[in-house]
Amino acid sequence: MTGMPYRGISFMIQKTELTWATVNTEDPAEMAEFDEQEEQKAGERVKTAFKRLRDLGIVAANGELLTDELPADMRPGAKRDFGG
Repeated sequence: MTGMPYRGISFMIQKTELTWATVNTEDPAEMAEFDEQEEQKAGERVKTAFKRLRDLGIVAANGELLTDELPADMRPGAKRDFGG
């Protein structure tokens, strides 16, 4: 939101998040804005996932893998059901 003063009154402009349902795919400027928005959201998802892996002790702060142990269902001889 951006506050724009006008004669001592502040108007708030609220920007609506673009979605595939609302973006005009024929408008290059709007698509560029949509791409930027989606890249920012993807970056936040990556940061959240990395923090989770770091908190679990799977990766170090520099991204180095700290363990090569497989989850129980992926170990040799484990009983698995892939639903197929």
